[in-house]
Amino acid sequence: MSSDTSEKGFQNDVIDYLTSTGYEKRTTNDYDTTSCLDIDLVLKFIHATQPKAWKKFEKVNKTNTEAKFISSLMKQIRKNGTIEVLRNGFRDIAKFELFYAKPNNDLNPELEAKFNQNIFSVIDELEYQNKDNGNRLDLVIFINGIPISTIELKNTFTQSVWRAVEQYKNDRDPAEPLFKNCLVHFAVSDKEIFMTTKLAGKSTRFLPFNKGIENPEVKDNYRTSYLYTEILQKNQLSRLINNFIFEEDGNVIFPRFHQLDCVNMLLNEPVPGHNYLIQHSAGSGKTKTIAWLAHGLLNKFDENNKRIYDMVIVISDRKVIDAQLQDQVKAIERKQGVVEKIDKDSKQLAEAIKSGTNIVVTTIHKFSYILDEIGDVEDRNYAIIVDEAHSSQSGTHSENVKKGLTNVEPDMDTLDEAEDEYDEFLLEEMEKRRNTPNLSFFAFTATPKAKTLEMFGKKDPDFGDFRPHHLYSMKQAIKEGFILDVLENYLTYPTYFKLVKTVEDDPEFDGDKAKRVLRKFVELHKHAISKKTEIMLDHFMNSTIHKIKDKAKAMLVTGSRKEAVLYKLEFDRQIKARNLPIKTLAAFTGSIKQDTVEYTESNINDTEKSVKEAFNDDEYKILIVANKFQTGFDQPLLHTMYINKQLNGVAAVQTLSRANRIAPHKDDTLILDFVNDTDTIRKSFEPYYGETSLEKETDYHVLYELMENIYKGMIFDEEEVEELVKAYQKGEHQSKLHNLLEEPVRRFNRIDDEADKSQFKKLLRRYQSIYGFMAQLLPFSDLALEKLYLYVKFINRLLPGQVPSTVHGLLEDVDMDSYKIDTRDTAGPITLDDGEGQLPGMGDGGPGTFNEKEKERLSQIIETLNEAFATDFGEEDKLYVTQMANNMMANEDFINKVKHNPQENVAAIFDKIFNKELVNIFLSNESFYNKISNNEQLRERLKQDLLDYVYEEQGEQA
Repeated sequence: MSSDTSEKGFQNDVIDYLTSTGYEKRTTNDYDTTSCLDIDLVLKFIHATQPKAWKKFEKVNKTNTEAKFISSLMKQIRKNGTIEVLRNGFRDIAKFELFYAKPNNDLNPELEAKFNQNIFSVIDELEYQNKDNGNRLDLVIFINGIPISTIELKNTFTQSVWRAVEQYKNDRDPAEPLFKNCLVHFAVSDKEIFMTTKLAGKSTRFLPFNKGIENPEVKDNYRTSYLYTEILQKNQLSRLINNFIFEEDGNVIFPRFHQLDCVNMLLNEPVPGHNYLIQHSAGSGKTKTIAWLAHGLLNKFDENNKRIYDMVIVISDRKVIDAQLQDQVKAIERKQGVVEKIDKDSKQLAEAIKSGTNIVVTTIHKFSYILDEIGDVEDRNYAIIVDEAHSSQSGTHSENVKKGLTNVEPDMDTLDEAEDEYDEFLLEEMEKRRNTPNLSFFAFTATPKAKTLEMFGKKDPDFGDFRPHHLYSMKQAIKEGFILDVLENYLTYPTYFKLVKTVEDDPEFDGDKAKRVLRKFVELHKHAISKKTEIMLDHFMNSTIHKIKDKAKAMLVTGSRKEAVLYKLEFDRQIKARNLPIKTLAAFTGSIKQDTVEYTESNINDTEKSVKEAFNDDEYKILIVANKFQTGFDQPLLHTMYINKQLNGVAAVQTLSRANRIAPHKDDTLILDFVNDTDTIRKSFEPYYGETSLEKETDYHVLYELMENIYKGMIFDEEEVEELVKAYQKGEHQSKLHNLLEEPVRRFNRIDDEADKSQFKKLLRRYQSIYGFMAQLLPFSDLALEKLYLYVKFINRLLPGQVPSTVHGLLEDVDMDSYKIDTRDTAGPITLDDGEGQLPGMGDGGPGTFNEKEKERLSQIIETLNEAFATDFGEEDKLYVTQMANNMMANEDFINKVKHNPQENVAAIFDKIFNKELVNIFLSNESFYNKISNNEQLRERLKQDLLDYVYEEQGEQA
């Protein structure tokens, strides 16, 4: 007998499994096309479970009782939707329940009995149209006679899953009541599943409902068998109806597979005292996942029918809580008062914790101010969900959360180390920080750092590396179309410049610092800013502005606040000179003084709105930023990013990912990078493209090595550390603390070599950083390490913050000779490795020691830079350009116009002046003339350069 490879065979396998697990098999004749119900099952359920309510209804409706009840139920479904009727029933003379959810605990056996009275059923080949030979659906799932899901099946031996999708889009009428009433529609093959909650003809959007980029192979079953072996099983369907599915803006929200899988996995066996890391990419629907998890954790009970967590706290890393996160958690609230949004002050948070509010949504920063107020709160178990888990969750802010919510006391063995009551207090604080049996952290992030992995990830018992507990990767989000691949169109415009020494001497400077200073000198040079602005405006007006149906926007990422101000001014100057129909915005903190004017965000932008709000307006097309809006900024119309800042690691991923949001008619993105090479960007993205892991845990011995090297510096000793910590714990006046630190600060200032000073400060900062993190993970308490940590925090504030530069006077000794940007590159993809990305351990940088900085001759520094940024203009070419500029400066009539007119006015007549000088060059060097004349872009740039030069020179002479 040959194998059955038909679609019908696949359909029968699904039905056979469902009926073997308690489903009733019904036929299309049992379905009423008018009411869109299996009327017999509806009435069977009501009669069996609610005889008293039925009797009350029947007493008023003595004739056609069943028909009137069905009519009332139909009206309720049309008015309020299926999910509302299933969850809350309806009232008509009596209260009727249409579904009993599975209880969260065993306290009331009657609830479990009621759940078991639900009738789950399936109809195959359902004829849903009220006409002969109407359309059929492969499968429809019912609960108590009410349809909740339709399924179109395809077998890849005959047709792909996309044929099922096309059937829904082209052959199924969205106005048909059955499709409106059902909660979800599945297009299923033996390999893939897609779903939608709303049919809209050809505009219907189907979302993937797969276990990964590909569904894994299943022994002796289909790859997609999880739909009927897991999702459609009674317990899971009950959870979906009771805890997941909800309406938002008139649309039914049904979880994607990874969202459901993540929440189910975390709710399976959560253990207070254990931490969990969730690596979910942008586009994962993380906010909804957090909301579902928060409510699920609150309703999770142990085997003794006691809540596992008494309180759920959702924490955001942002100073101002994300309103979307707050609203989403509250949207799923089924009962008033369960969720409290902490949107006022820290006092509101303290009151919520003291009163035991079930779910609290707040920022991590508020905990710092309430430690004393919540110190006497009764012992509770807390589930703490962290949105965007990064360094703040592994440092001081995280310590304050733990201190505020933990009442752990150190054991007697630990207290043996204490010499007095002050040591005992210190050990108690240390114990609260590292031993938190009543807290569980559920940390969400797309880009876990090494600290995050070690703090929240799960350790592989065999290999010792750390991994997330659940993964929805950047790779999967891109493949499924939830975010765009920002590396698909990556354009690099290398900068080439040449510096010359303007002094006869050849002074020595710190090589690395000198190169950074010189590069900054070039980047802030008016000529460089003008050239790059011109390139960006040309690109934007010729390409970006036409994207996303003419709605596309761009962002320029600069390296400093001053750079942002200079670019804003130059963009506005060129936009005005060229009469372009766009506006720019600048975003930076504080104020920057430029040409006697103090610039702030408010006075440099021509809007009363905040920058974020104004950027939503169509007229503002380009946003210029300096360390703002590079994380947590969501503008789907952002298409192009111009990068003028060095990026690496997580910062590169977070910054460039601002452009990855999807929007209608947004088909791609573009990155134009003036600074970074593609290899650096590729290496930055690869750890986060798939699953991110940490190679190994931090070796605590690095702390002792750092301690040893710090004491070797001979700036302070252990006795001085002990004395200061004791004085601090006793509450001595701060003048006493200052006095105790005066001599160590004097010793530091007596160090002659500035490089040694800088290295010692780095050593202190490294110890402070690693201990602040490791103190929460150490399996023991060591007072010596803790006291040094406290001492370092104090002395670090008093040591000179800005070590005098070893490159002082450098910029007086150099000038820029030539500058060029290579625009020949064409956009192309940066290809990432499909494998997992692994981060090195925290301590791999070594304990830190002193090293002598090499100094280099100025000529060597300039030579090195010119090799990296060489120009293809020869010495002879530069002579001809200089000759043109000198002739223009000698033209009295022209210079008189320059003196009395703004540059944009003179630009109108400058073409004639420029052409005249170019013709003069032709008479002496035809080769140079042809080089300029035959390249329109080069000609226009040279013309603009010369006009800028004349105005600069004239300004200096004036």
